[in-house]
Amino acid sequence: MSKLRVMSVMAHQDDFEFEAAGLFLKLRNYYGDDVELKILTTSTGVSGHHIMGCDETIRCREAEAIASANVVGAEYENLRQLDGTHVPAQVFCDRNMLGGLWNAIRAFAPDYIIAPPVVTNPLAGIHIDHQHTAEAVRLVAYQLGVPNAYPTMYAPRVQRFPVPTILNCPDAYCKEALWHFGVDCNEVHEDKISMLLKHKSQVCEWLPFVNSINNTDETLAGDDSAWNEAEWRSNLNKRLNAVNLRHGFDDEIDREYFAVTRWGYVPPAEKVQQDFPFLFWNKNNPL
Repeated sequence: MSKLRVMSVMAHQDDFEFEAAGLFLKLRNYYGDDVELKILTTSTGVSGHHIMGCDETIRCREAEAIASANVVGAEYENLRQLDGTHVPAQVFCDRNMLGGLWNAIRAFAPDYIIAPPVVTNPLAGIHIDHQHTAEAVRLVAYQLGVPNAYPTMYAPRVQRFPVPTILNCPDAYCKEALWHFGVDCNEVHEDKISMLLKHKSQVCEWLPFVNSINNTDETLAGDDSAWNEAEWRSNLNKRLNAVNLRHGFDDEIDREYFAVTRWGYVPPAEKVQQDFPFLFWNKNNPL
């Protein structure tokens, strides 16, 4: 039996931890070494700090992301575009970026990709990097099976490439709920916390600063100059409750939610259940 291969494609270095780290931890616990996990980010995070300069921010985010990925035994990579560069600032879906994503996905050859949703509600909030990362995954999905879509970067050209199943996870900005299955992550909650806290420049510094300005209803901490872990954990529980309420549960259990898109291969429900044996289904929205 070949190893299950699961890849996360998110914009920023902490996006994955909030929305899908629990799933990766459950997969590692269940499969052990028989699962390959990869975390890919499209943004360097260069503009996401209020004190550090650009170069320092990039170095810091890279180190934090690697440290977090090490907790779950995942590989971490920041996207390289067709020309070999990283995305310079905001994420945009041009040929340079899409070709880099096409190469990165084909090089890892995942069975599943986890990505943000494409927000279509004109009243919903969006983050430019999240939205364009979602659109990039959606746009490149069909081309994954097209061997001459882009120049190759990492290996000789592969003619036959099976398009993976692409899952959407929730996005904190649009605050909508479209899901087919969920995962109870309570048993790996502390490991998930450990992964989140590896992102000190994000969790303890940047998010408190920017959330205090934007005054969102899911602020994860208060004054960024006096970050307090107990307060942060309390606010994280409130965030979990808000996410759960949108998905039909009124509690603070750490659950993660996923929708099977039609961007890639749509497997039968039995196949998804086999690969993620610990999932629970959304009875109101069957696959």
